[in-house]
Formats: sequence, C-alpha cells, structure tokens
Amino acid sequence: MKVDFYFSYRSPYSYFILPRIKKLIEEYNVEVNFKLVYPLAIREPSFFRTKNMFTYFFWRLLDYRRVANKLGMSFYRPRPDPISQNLFTGKISSKQPYIFYVCHLGQAAHYHGQGINFAYALSNNIFGSKEGWYEKNSLSKVCNMVGLNLEDLEKEATEQEKKIVSDIELNQKQQLAAGHHGVPLLVHGDKYFFGQDRFDDFFAFMIENGMQKR
Repeated sequence: MKVDFYFSYRSPYSYFILPRIKKLIEEYNVEVNFKLVYPLAIREPSFFRTKNMFTYFFWRLLDYRRVANKLGMSFYRPRPDPISQNLFTGKISSKQPYIFYVCHLGQAAHYHGQGINFAYALSNNIFGSKEGWYEKNSLSKVCNMVGLNLEDLEKEATEQEKKIVSDIELNQKQQLAAGHHGVPLLVHGDKYFFGQDRFDDFFAFMIENGMQKR
C-alpha cells in the first residue's frame, strides 16, 4: 500500500505527526512517499494578509503547546523562525535566508532515501529544542544522524537546485490535485486526511483497506 505524505518545515503540526509516521513505516507494510512542499507563506502569501499576532499567531501558539502536551512532545517557538515574517502585521519578508536553504537540503536528503528521517531529526531541533537549529554544528549533527554529510548535501543542493525546485513545485501541484493545500496531508488513492489530528482516522482507514503489519 502506498501513501503520499505532504510535509512543510515551518509547520509544527508536521513536526507533531512525524513520530507516528516513523512508527507506521517501522511496523506496517506500507510505502510512505515523502512529498516536501514550501510553507504556505511561500506558496500562498496572501493567506496571511489579515493575520497577525492578535488574530492568528497567538492562538496558534496556544494550540501548538496544547497538542505538544497531549502528545508528550517538546515544543519551543523556533529561533529563528524558518520563515522571516512580521508576526504583528503578518507581512512576509521579501528576503528569506532560511527556508529555501533548509527545504533544498531536505529534498537532497530525500534523494538519498532519507527525506522522512532527515525531516524528523531537523524538526526535533527546530520545534523540540532550544538549541540554535540553524547553526552549522547543529545541522551537521542532523546530517550525521541519517548517515549524510552537511558539506556534501549543501553541494548537492546547489548543483541540483533546478531539479529540487521543480520537484517541490510538482509536489505542490499534486497536493492541490489531491484536494487540499494544508500540511500535514496524508493521501491514499482519492482519499485525503488533513492535519495531525486526523492520523487516527487515516490509520483506521488504512487498516480497513488491507494494511497489514510487517
């Protein structure tokens, strides 16, 4: 059985679902296709036109902490935020020093068969740690955890930039075709499940449709 898993490096909800995705892969006979997309702030910046700290981000932060407590996972507001954005106005900066770099590293890791493992390790640093996730020594540790080398991965990300951008943009088109623009998104056939809170529904659906343990 095959499942498409749409993921964003800015989404705490994508971070929250990753342990369950990894457990699913380890315990069940299912192929999970990692589909990295750019964050909504890049894909649809108009989404944040009327959203600011008082109308949106404050309430999201409360929900992130609620979900983290429920799942027994650490959560810290990322420093720096993978997206450069004024949270008081919602305005997204024209300069984005982090997100393309990290997305392209993640896609390059995917070419080595480590997309989900790299996302898991890096997301733990972005959202689950107070450490400076963007520092070179931190990124090097993430790469080492999945059997990769940061300098080599950076070189590949640069050399394959056109392919990486094309593949991510294709993922985004497929995501919309599946029926939703949000992440995390799990898709099997013509059925999709949006949000980390839909994982149990997704799991029950997969069992009903023949997913078996390894």
